[in-house]
Amino acid sequence: MTEENLQMVVTGLGGQGVILLTRIIGQWALLEGHGVLATETHGMATRGGSVTAHIKIGQHHFPLVAKGNAQVAIALAPGEEGRAKEYLAPQGILLTNREGEAQEKVWPIQATRIATEELGSPLFANLIMLGVLGRKILNTPRERLLEALKEVTNPKYLKDNSRALELGYKEAGNATT
Repeated sequence: MTEENLQMVVTGLGGQGVILLTRIIGQWALLEGHGVLATETHGMATRGGSVTAHIKIGQHHFPLVAKGNAQVAIALAPGEEGRAKEYLAPQGILLTNREGEAQEKVWPIQATRIATEELGSPLFANLIMLGVLGRKILNTPRERLLEALKEVTNPKYLKDNSRALELGYKEAGNATT
């Protein structure tokens, strides 16, 4: 799978950082010189409500990922796995924020647990998931994602955000099928 023609879906609940994660991935793609389209399909009208974001990297003309076409889906909440799986292509990979054993094309990442234990807050789980994505799927150095992160986040959170990204890259060593 190449980042030059990549379709992704990120699902989660309002407040989990779906939109922030999408913005960072989009900024990374721009820094890499790729075209990028991104959109949110389920609004955040209710805190805790379902949110789905679509990201297309490469030369695309329409931002929505059709069901069955995403090479990567990220579920930031275990209850969102079903929604994420609907979008996956047959050979697609699901990164999911939960405990469990890796299965073929499903990589559970204990991002909330890691964020809480290492950083004192579950709010950094999305950046841990980003680290896994960066290392295992995008094959990009952490420093490149950190550049994108710096451009779209508040500098006062840089230390913790950077640490969360680092923890994701470390955790990616456990994410295999």
